Amino acid sequence: MRTYLFEGKVIALSSIHHGGGEHNSIISQLRREKFIQPDYSVEDVPVISGNAVRGVLRDVGMFMFLKSLGYGVNYATGEVKGLPLPAFYFLFSGGSLVSKDVGINVEYIRKMREYIPLISIFGGAIGNVIIPGKLRVGKLIPICQETKHLIPERLVPEKVGSIWDYCQQEFYTRRDDEKNDNVREMIAPEHTQKLLLGEMTKKEVTGATPQQMMYYVESLAAGTQFYWKILLEDANDIEFEALLLTLVEFSKISKVGGKSNIGLGEIAVRFDKWIEIDSRVHLEGKELDTTVGKKYEEFIIKNKEEIKNILESIQ
Repeated sequence: MRTYLFEGKVIALSSIHHGGGEHNSIISQLRREKFIQPDYSVEDVPVISGNAVRGVLRDVGMFMFLKSLGYGVNYATGEVKGLPLPAFYFLFSGGSLVSKDVGINVEYIRKMREYIPLISIFGGAIGNVIIPGKLRVGKLIPICQETKHLIPERLVPEKVGSIWDYCQQEFYTRRDDEKNDNVREMIAPEHTQKLLLGEMTKKEVTGATPQQMMYYVESLAAGTQFYWKILLEDANDIEFEALLLTLVEFSKISKVGGKSNIGLGEIAVRFDKWIEIDSRVHLEGKELDTTVGKKYEEFIIKNKEEIKNILESIQ
């Protein structure tokens, strides 16, 4: 078993919005955290949570894993092979604890971790058991004046601005299509007539408020650089390769934050060297060649039926 550390950069290819539920009137604000400065003053800095990125990685990894087992849509035949709902929620959402007066089936959990490496990596909850994951996903911290003292020097550019130089407010509108002559004919005539004559308001007809609105989204500008750290603890070769393949797949479709349906959140991950950490021998760690082999793929092929049996048994 070995521990692996990855440190690198993430570049915003389009503006990024990662909200924290805070709104200032019609402005949806970025999620913020406090950063103590070298002079002990405090600055609020927008940060993308590790939880948000970890969730995306889990989805990407599990989807790729299940496709290799033959689950999903067979586009050649149109046949759909799906999971039982408990298995689906456990793999993609991490499952949930339930109150059961039963003992922990240690052998079943061991077998699950062995045959489904991504469960060993991401963890989960099943029955009354929490399976701890081996993966620690760091936050995406903007590289700026307010954070550079906390980021490895080799990853900090020669010139960086204040975080507030990178923040902006994007303006959006949503119009009321009932006012669009080109599509108004799709409304039932009795409603159209009442609206045109002013006999009823839209709210009286549908019970809904008008759809026209304008709003702002606070975002980090395209080109913003982030520091990102991942730690995989006590992993075997199969688990390491499973994570590498997940990261490669993530890099092809990588998006973070909200509003990705309108172009926000696109990123590029600049993979740095993986460091293998062995506290018994290499206190500083050593760089690894991260060429992805075939061990993980061969493992799935070899144990396909056993893996399927485990998935079908999840309740």
